[in-house]
Amino acid sequence: MSTKDLQDKLVARMETWQKLEKAAVTQTAKIMEQTDHPLIRAVAEIIQRDSMMHYRVQQLIIDSLEKEAVPMLMDQLEKAWESIEAHVKLEKKTIELAEASLRDMEGTRNVVQLYLIRYLLNDEQKHDKLLADLDLIKRKMFP
Repeated sequence: MSTKDLQDKLVARMETWQKLEKAAVTQTAKIMEQTDHPLIRAVAEIIQRDSMMHYRVQQLIIDSLEKEAVPMLMDQLEKAWESIEAHVKLEKKTIELAEASLRDMEGTRNVVQLYLIRYLLNDEQKHDKLLADLDLIKRKMFP
């Protein structure tokens, strides 16, 4: 399969995925309309915001293939790198707090709090990985 064929296939897949993300936004709005329960509403809102961001990322992928490649310029990375490294430290601290909170909650019946802390931990770990992967991009592009 040619590079162009692979790119066209990826664009089609991203467009299909975007339709599903739009449906998820609509569905989570419906869930929020049907309940005032704070936990259910919070989960629906989290999923809704994530779906909106997924849609934006998918569009960035599409645009990078159909319109213009995403530029990665060394000066832009250098300009922001100190702030990125500072943010990595913040993420590490939030992960430590979440892990300590989970340890403290072990063996309790506080299932809602455990559920929410696990969510927070997973999200903070996701942020940490996003930043770590950005560092990998930097090192591979500018050894």
